[in-house]
Amino acid sequence: MLDKARSNVFSIFMRKIGFSVGLEHTLDRLIDFSRMYSEKDTLSYGDISRLLHEKRPIGWGLDPSNEHILDVLRSLGIVDVRKGEVAVLEAGDALGILSRTIPDDAEFRACATLVFGHSLLLADGDVFLNALASGFDVDEFSTRIASSIEHKWSVLEHYFASDQHRRLLYSAVNIEAQTSNPGSRGRRSLSQSPDLDRLNSIRPPLSAAVARPETAVTSAYLNKALPRRKAWAVSLGLVDSSGAITDRGTRLLESMMSAGYAGPGCFSLWPLQHEISSHVFSKIRSGAFPVLNSWEFLVLVGRGLDLLPSVYSNDEQRDEVFELLERIMHVYKALNQSKSIVRTELPARVAYRCIAGYATISRFLPDLPKVVEQEQLLPSPRIVARQSRIAESALSTHK
Repeated sequence: MLDKARSNVFSIFMRKIGFSVGLEHTLDRLIDFSRMYSEKDTLSYGDISRLLHEKRPIGWGLDPSNEHILDVLRSLGIVDVRKGEVAVLEAGDALGILSRTIPDDAEFRACATLVFGHSLLLADGDVFLNALASGFDVDEFSTRIASSIEHKWSVLEHYFASDQHRRLLYSAVNIEAQTSNPGSRGRRSLSQSPDLDRLNSIRPPLSAAVARPETAVTSAYLNKALPRRKAWAVSLGLVDSSGAITDRGTRLLESMMSAGYAGPGCFSLWPLQHEISSHVFSKIRSGAFPVLNSWEFLVLVGRGLDLLPSVYSNDEQRDEVFELLERIMHVYKALNQSKSIVRTELPARVAYRCIAGYATISRFLPDLPKVVEQEQLLPSPRIVARQSRIAESALSTHK
């Protein structure tokens, strides 16, 4: 089943993964991908195909026609595979770097758990957190997700009053499901006369103004969505095998609530700072909803998962930060050598994930954006940050 995630500018206001298939064993599969990526100079389509379709222990043994997992990996920011081309994304690069530099399986699993949990909330936070808070109960989840959608509508309607904006808003901030697919049997021959009654029932006359649509969640969606989210929660240690919420699960929900990601009887995640930089959202006033930057959100999630220290390390430990970034940069350039010509700078969001990943082991967690900003004030900064439209900022190191 496909949960249709419409692509428009308002899609940043609804964090949901648009696919309900291919989600099984996701954490273990991310670890498999990471180990494979870290062992290769260049990642090819053949490598990805073997990982998907070869039998274990080489691959996952998926049916040759089943590549739905690639949609999930793309949504999680791991890898994008299209028309035989493989593009490793930010979270995938971070996992590859961490895997190459952390040989211990238990330590790397902690890093992968952080990266997965963070990617999951970025991609699916509205659905996942409300499912977790509901204890994966169908009725309570339906109420919570409807409340979350209506809460977002109420906030955003203050700033977007035109019919065009409202139509885009209601389309993107919603849960829509494909409840049936009649296939070719439901199609009519071109030689047949059109069924006017049927056309009229599907396309009624447009109203003078765009009204709020219904927020009902279909049983088809619930039957697919909740069991998969529950499996994710088990793998992250947020619930036990019986579905009872753990201390870690409670801590994560409390952390997200304290950051302002809550509405009336629900959780509502909001875009990050770089996601609302478009002029389309310039009319949104400060304070309308919490706006965190990428680093702040990553640390919030890591602390909620009880994987990161509750306080930052000493700001004066710049030498340690510089050495870490040099190591990360070296591995980043060594990975995916077919792309080496464009991998001359380290995307900040890759660096953030790596620094946080190492902190799950060493407990050394510098306030990286602050350290980088302080370095820029020096006559000869060792860490140079260049503003980047794609990656917020791109980092390079200089001795």
